[in-house]
Amino acid sequence: MKKMWLFIFFVLMILLPSVAFSWIWTPLQLSFWDPIQLFPENFNIYGIRMNLPYGSNQNVTGIDIGGMNVTIQGQTGGQLGLMNLSEDSWGGCGGVMNYTNNLHGVQFGLLNTAQKFSTGVQVAGLMNLSDHVKGVQLHCVVFGNGAVQVDGAQLVLLAGYNLTDDLNGLQMAMFGFNYANESVQGVQFAMLYNYAKNLNGLQFGLVNACETLSGVQIGLVNIIWQEKMSFMPLLNFKF
Repeated sequence: MKKMWLFIFFVLMILLPSVAFSWIWTPLQLSFWDPIQLFPENFNIYGIRMNLPYGSNQNVTGIDIGGMNVTIQGQTGGQLGLMNLSEDSWGGCGGVMNYTNNLHGVQFGLLNTAQKFSTGVQVAGLMNLSDHVKGVQLHCVVFGNGAVQVDGAQLVLLAGYNLTDDLNGLQMAMFGFNYANESVQGVQFAMLYNYAKNLNGLQFGLVNACETLSGVQIGLVNIIWQEKMSFMPLLNFKF
């Protein structure tokens, strides 16, 4: 008898939110394809959501698993699926494609996008993208990392590229190139090519180029485009 009452209590805990106007959250969500799901899109999830294959809710706090996991506002906790999409992500996302406007945590997948801001780590097989990175972009296989501003590091382990407008920190491309459209305050290290419009720091690679230099270039070819002696082999410096 006690087990039966416990079972009834558990069912009521799940089903009551759907009929109580002031109660718009649930600890469990099962979705087949929005709107075919236990609770409608405007519900918040505090617990577990399983999307088989697609589900959408306002906010999810907890564990989010499925094919396409869509959170309209904030995702807090962990997402695991083919595609993870949210307005704000606090925690970890693992999938083929991860998209959020603001990342506070980790993205791990083939294609990662933190459209406005990334605080934490992006790890991708194909490409990492963000407007402003405060942390690390780590690229492993093809293509590379792209950001408007980097306060931290862009790293390419194999072949690929690092692109940004402004860098405060480190760009490293083992078998690729680094490109900073405006300024570098820090270090560029690449097997093939480094470029910065205004370099304040160090370039180390086969070919290094900048418009203005306050620092050191080490490589086979070192170029400062705005200097009279624009080309120097092996070592170039200016302070």
